[in-house]
Amino acid sequence: MRSLILAVVLGTSLGSWGVWAHDEGHGPKLTDSAKQGGVVSPVVEAKDASKGAKAPLIHKSELVRAEDGSVRVYLYDKEMKPLDLSQFDSSAKGVVEFKKNKKWNKVPFSLKQEEGAFVGKAPQVASKPFNIDIHVKEGSKELLAAFDNLD
Repeated sequence: MRSLILAVVLGTSLGSWGVWAHDEGHGPKLTDSAKQGGVVSPVVEAKDASKGAKAPLIHKSELVRAEDGSVRVYLYDKEMKPLDLSQFDSSAKGVVEFKKNKKWNKVPFSLKQEEGAFVGKAPQVASKPFNIDIHVKEGSKELLAAFDNLD
């Protein structure tokens, strides 16, 4: 009987440890609908990314992927109105992260401003799910838009 009680207590307490995992992403959860048919994610300062959901929201972003691997990243203000990209560097850096053999691999790619979005070609990966992180500079601030659990 003692073993059964110990097993139940350990089982229920260990399940709550998942609360401490960093599953919440980078920045507050968003409920906005995508304007271009993509995936919406918060934009935070890269230095604040480790704060998870507590990272202050700077802007919002949307990732739109095409079959050929090309991606378009749109930037919006907090009310989902398109931002003027002239305040940002003309290029951005992207990273595709995926797990292979229990190890995270990162493959960089570049994006450039084109018709109101940052456009680039992301490398194709067979492992799913995967993440795409976009780093862009706005003045002296390095910003991060993290799109997690993509397939």
